[in-house]
This record gives sequence, C-alpha cells and structure tokens, in this order.
Amino acid sequence: MRKPAENIAILGLQWGDEGKGKLVDLLSANFQHVVRFQGGNNAGHTVVVNGESIALHQIPSGALNPGCFLVVGSGVVLNIEVLHQELERLRERGIDVGKRLLLSSNAHVVLPYHIALDNWRESGSDRIGTTGRGIGPAYEMKAARLGVRLGDFDSPNAIIRITSVHREVSRIIDGSTPLPPPEKVHQNLNSLIQPIKDCLGDAQRHLLDAWRKGESILFEGAQATMLDIDHGTYPFVTSSNCSIGGLFTGTGLPPKVLTKVFGVAKAYTTRVGVGPFPSELKDSTGEHIRQVGHEFGTTTGRPRRCGWFDAVVLRHSCSVNGVDGLGIMKLDVLDGLDSIGIVKGYKDKSGKHIAHLPSATYGWEDIEPITEYVDGWKVPTRGIKNWKDLPTQARKYLHTLEEAIETKIVYVSTGPDRDSGLATPRSWAKNWLG
Repeated sequence: MRKPAENIAILGLQWGDEGKGKLVDLLSANFQHVVRFQGGNNAGHTVVVNGESIALHQIPSGALNPGCFLVVGSGVVLNIEVLHQELERLRERGIDVGKRLLLSSNAHVVLPYHIALDNWRESGSDRIGTTGRGIGPAYEMKAARLGVRLGDFDSPNAIIRITSVHREVSRIIDGSTPLPPPEKVHQNLNSLIQPIKDCLGDAQRHLLDAWRKGESILFEGAQATMLDIDHGTYPFVTSSNCSIGGLFTGTGLPPKVLTKVFGVAKAYTTRVGVGPFPSELKDSTGEHIRQVGHEFGTTTGRPRRCGWFDAVVLRHSCSVNGVDGLGIMKLDVLDGLDSIGIVKGYKDKSGKHIAHLPSATYGWEDIEPITEYVDGWKVPTRGIKNWKDLPTQARKYLHTLEEAIETKIVYVSTGPDRDSGLATPRSWAKNWLG
C-alpha cells in the first residue's frame, strides 16, 4: 500500500517574478523530488542564501538542497546551451547536480530558429514584450508537430526535424534574418547533449514510481497565472499553461497526486513587458517600489512595471488554481510608505463597478482601478521572523489582503534571504517554513 505523502505545487498568481524560487528553495529541504513542468529559460528564479544570490532558469530551484532529486518534465522547452551555463555556475559554487538531475526525453528543444523568429516578430509593430528567448515559437512548433525533442537525438530523426523547422521559419521571415544551416545546428546541439546524456530519461515513469512509493514531490511553477495562455491577459501572455493544469500535462501525473496548492504573490504587483496592468503606478511611488524592490528582470534585466496589490487578479488566480494558502513576498519593500493602496475592484467609463477580470482583450482598455488606501508603517519589517514582531499596521494590511482575496496567508517574506520570513499563526505550512 502506498504511504501518504505531502505533494505541494508552488504557483505564481500575478504576472511572474513573485519570489517562487525562494519558496521552492525554502521548502525543498523537506521534499525528495522537485519538478519543473512548463516554461523555458524565459523564467528566472533567484535564490539568496547568506546574502549570496544565484539565478536559475531551467534547473529546479531545489538545486541548492543536496537531498533533492531534480526533474525537468516534458512540458518544459529546453535551451541546451543555457542549461550547460547553469550547470557550470552551480559547479563553480561547489554544487554538482549531474547525478540527481533527470531531463524528460520528451521535452522539446529550443532551436536558434525559434530565437530568430521570436526576435523578428518582436522587432515589428505587433510586439507583445517577450523575452526574445524563442520560447513562444518553440511551443508553436510543438503544437504544429514540428518540434524537436531531446530523445530525437538518438536517431536520424533529429536532423530531419531540425530541417523542417528551418524550412518553416525561413518561409515566415522570408530571408530577413540569416539562419544557420540545419547540419550546423544539429552538430552543435548533438555535441551539447552528449555530456548530459545520462540525465535523459522517462520523467513521467520516474515521478509515477516516486508517487506510488510515497516519496514527497514539490512542483515548481514558472511564470504565473496571469501569463497563462488560457487564463491570463491574452495575448500578452507566455505560451504555456503556468496555472495548475500545466502541472499535470507537463508531468503526466494524475490530479490526485497533489495535496495542496501554495500560491505566491508580492505584497504589491509587477509585470514585465506590455499588456494590461490596472494597478500600475506611473509616478514616484511606482519608481520607489522599483528601486527598493530591485524590480529588474532576472532573465533580461528589464525594469518591471510596478503597482499596488490587485485583489481582483488574486481572486481570479486563487480560483483558477484552487489555492490552499498564500505566500506574500517582499512585504519589506513597502516599509516607510505613508499609505498603501489595494485595488479592490474596477469600474468602467460609466462608473459601473466590475468585480471580475474582463473576459475579452478589449475589456481591459476602458477600466479603472478602485483603490482603497490603508496606513503604512514606519517600523521596518526587514528580516522579521515572528508574526508578533511585525508592526501592527503591517499585520492589519495582511489581514485586509486576506479579506479581499478570500484566501488565507500562510507565509510572509520579509527579505530576500532564505531565512528572512515567517509562517503565519495556524499556518498549515508551519512545519516547513519555520
């Protein structure tokens, strides 16, 4: 009989960059397996330990915990060159994950042609603000059945499929960008795959076996719900399902494997690139949050747009994912503000109240946020590790968020380092989070 295990998913609830990497790193010491199930190197998870940070883009953030086995599922699109760079950065810090890393043979490979197509599109008037890493075109070719998978490099199938992608991208961009010949791309990728060939395998079977044996699994989401291709601010989204459904398609596991869903949001809101952002602050307060919070993209370095906490967005994301508890990150960034806004709803041009997200793209154009302001706090929250030590107004702010989003907060981050944060009273995650 299978032993019961706590299997947790950590999912972003805003437009990404919420601090999922910190929570995965923090919790992974309690889990035997950590899994990435979608996205590519357009995701950037930063982990800070003892003041020293490391950015991971494709390798699960459990890498810094030696007891974790790391799995990259079939729903991920992998840039093999970037993967080698990540492995080398870890080795430079004395962390060799080679013997505890499994890459799904069914994961698709990001080709130079995908990157060329991505940048070609972003140079036009219809740009949507992608990272230019080729992630969207890789998923596009996957859906068109033109993709190249890691396991293809064991057969002549790889060069055939690379040639097909070359032909397709050449047709689209019509000679506007020079493309490397398929033979050269194949040779380069094949040489990069050989050193990590022992890491390739059947990730679905590995995870099913682990689940049946009662081994604990932590699932690490990339990007966030508002960037989900079905449930986000389409078309200004990523090209995969980064909400809860992507976990099951990206691993091949059944829904009953999951015990709880841990949602992650900042104490305010950010997004990178273009697209709707009702709570955005285009003033000195927004710039203050950006500078204090170091809101610049992990992957691209782009400045993030900053705004107040949007409870409408969070209610939507918590509903889509069935969130059991919320982690609020970067509370300390709001230290010292006289007042703090919370977007409780929207209104259209006629003044009609809108309590939910617009269902169509054009619906975002004419809405305005309904913002409620609460008093800020002057006593710093930075580094606080006990709920009772938080300033009274900070606790009131968190209670106001809970009421607005109708979801319990179970963890609060008070700084970037691993040990800067606290579990809330009666938190179901208290044993893991301290």
